[in-house]
Amino acid sequence: MSNVNGTLRRSVLINMVGRYSNIVIQLMVTAILARALSPKEFGLMAVVSVIAVFLSFLSEMGLGPAVVQFGELVPRQLAGLFWLTVVVGIAAGLALSLCGPMISHFYGNEIYASIANGIAVNIAFSCWAIVPLALLRRRKRFQTIAWIEVSSAILSGIGATWSALHGWGVSALVLKSTSNALFIFLFCCICTRPPLRSPIFSKMGYVFSYSSYQFLFNFVNYFTRNIDKLLIGKFLGSVSLGIYDMSYRLMLMPISNLTHVVTPAIQPVYAEHVNNPAIIFDSYRKLIRVLILGGGLLGAICIGCAPEIISLGYGKQWSAAVPVFSILSLSVAIQVILSSTGSVFQALGETRLLFVTGVISTATTVSAIVAGIIVGDLKTLSLLVVVSFYINSVQGFYILARFGFRRSLGELFGPSARTLIGVTIVTVISIYIRDKFITLSTFLLLCLLSKILLIGGIYFVMLIATGDIAFIRRVIAFRSRRAVA
Repeated sequence: MSNVNGTLRRSVLINMVGRYSNIVIQLMVTAILARALSPKEFGLMAVVSVIAVFLSFLSEMGLGPAVVQFGELVPRQLAGLFWLTVVVGIAAGLALSLCGPMISHFYGNEIYASIANGIAVNIAFSCWAIVPLALLRRRKRFQTIAWIEVSSAILSGIGATWSALHGWGVSALVLKSTSNALFIFLFCCICTRPPLRSPIFSKMGYVFSYSSYQFLFNFVNYFTRNIDKLLIGKFLGSVSLGIYDMSYRLMLMPISNLTHVVTPAIQPVYAEHVNNPAIIFDSYRKLIRVLILGGGLLGAICIGCAPEIISLGYGKQWSAAVPVFSILSLSVAIQVILSSTGSVFQALGETRLLFVTGVISTATTVSAIVAGIIVGDLKTLSLLVVVSFYINSVQGFYILARFGFRRSLGELFGPSARTLIGVTIVTVISIYIRDKFITLSTFLLLCLLSKILLIGGIYFVMLIATGDIAFIRRVIAFRSRRAVA
């Protein structure tokens, strides 16, 4: 049991270093490109990127998690999956390339055709890297993955910067995207030696069943994540959509930056114990507590500091986004812990249950959005979306506990009960801080830091009161003992 937790901690730490190094590099490159290129050129790229993201999502087919899950796949079966991604990658790339002239005709600009051709290569390389990258994850070579991603970001960033400074225009953005996918694929091949041999697909029905449910979940999840923007833009107008979209994106930043260092490590570590779910259950209960603590603090800061965050991040002209961002931030903690369930379902081999939760979540979220649009108020819509997140968390964790682990929801959240109460209290206090503390426009940064220190101090008191400070000490002490050993 302790070995599972130790492996998970080390994997998360490595992912954290790689993730945040990559973010720093991307921010630096983006800052340079933003000064060398015009908003119009970024807009040209964004139009094609919408289609490219959808095609990339379709071409993944849920095969990555399947390769991680089934360690018994022999080299020729892996070769079959690899060559399948090669064919699908070529087909998806050709599809985008063929759509290029139609996009150009629709927007009345021939440049879209050449952009589509460049991004088509990106889609192909991204698809080809699925199996090699999954093999690295299955072997828990997270340090290698971090090196690949950081190195690819640096090399593609250098190429994009040089081309932008030499007048390539939007082609610099295409080069950045395509070269990044190329380097990831090449480095993955060097590190894993992909199975370039005669493929077989016999006795792989269980693999395709697993990946098909994963694909279906990805599809409904993609639909759920984008339907709000389509409906708000259609019925509430572009201004409301702009406020909601920018608020939602800002709310997602702490969630993605926390969960993206945790979730990639969950399936490879837990999948080794698929035949002993009790080990996974005991470890996951502790992980939930850690995620609640991290998500609770981030959520409280986003709520309490909403006026300062919006003003510093977007400017005073975005003041209408403050209440929307603040409301959406009520879901930060619950989304952080809910985002981990997908990897646990995968590790248990229960992608069918994952798909079921996805369908229920889609129905709940769409209903909330439609109800908000009928009311016609953006703040009400945001609140209903938050309510849908909480409903989805209850059904998602119930299905995971009852049908995944064959345990009760109370057993799963038992160790975290006092933590949840403490986080709820701090959240309420953060709302009070947001409403009662005056934001001085000339001292925004000072106000932000003061509020963060205040909320952090209150949170520390909560940790002592709930006993979570002792839990954190045990986690740190365990890591220290592992390091000494």
